[in-house]
Amino acid sequence: MGKTESSVQSAVYNALRNNIMSLQLKPGTIMSTQEVAQKLEVSRTPVREAFIRLQRDGLVDIYPQKETIVSRIDFHKVDQERFVRESLECANLDLVVEKCTRKDIGELEMNIEKQQATVNACDYNSLLKLDNEFHHYMFKITGQKLAWDTIEHSSNHYARIRLITVWDKEIMMETILQHQKILSAIQEKNADFAKKSIKTHLHQLENQLQRLMQEYPDYFVKEIVSKEERYKELLGML
Repeated sequence: MGKTESSVQSAVYNALRNNIMSLQLKPGTIMSTQEVAQKLEVSRTPVREAFIRLQRDGLVDIYPQKETIVSRIDFHKVDQERFVRESLECANLDLVVEKCTRKDIGELEMNIEKQQATVNACDYNSLLKLDNEFHHYMFKITGQKLAWDTIEHSSNHYARIRLITVWDKEIMMETILQHQKILSAIQEKNADFAKKSIKTHLHQLENQLQRLMQEYPDYFVKEIVSKEERYKELLGML
């Protein structure tokens, strides 16, 4: 494969992935190889290759000779992805408390100030980006790049449902308050409270689960158990 061909494949993959993760391509959207190729002005080959990579990511479902669909959010996968993230974030916080400098505290405080500005503007996408940067910065403090890369590449369902939760201004404000609690615990060198706060933060979407399922029913995998049973099951994990 030539460098140009490889670059085209990567560009198509990145464009589609970004559109899926930002929900510009909503869960359940049917995608045509021909239509995508025409829109991006490329041949169908890099589009097919991108679909295969996205299928490996769990972001599309391919039905041969039929259609390719943006995968619906699967709560079972959300649970597993959150578990990975929570485990790594809690382990990292012990090191953050140990290594965090005054400069690091200032950077995290500035990030939270920017988050507060997004609430006034109801800028959901910017809040989520700043949220990610807040968490990412803590892994920069500890030098645990592989841990953060693991979180980023194993949170495809969890990240999409997080974006839906910040469409609500009340939830946006609660997210910021939780970040402030995490930062306060780090400043006080209290790793236990920092980990307790991060767990509360990562589990907050479960408190909005029932409403999300009612407002966006087509975004989620239809399950055999009832929504109410699934809701109770997830709350029982807290």
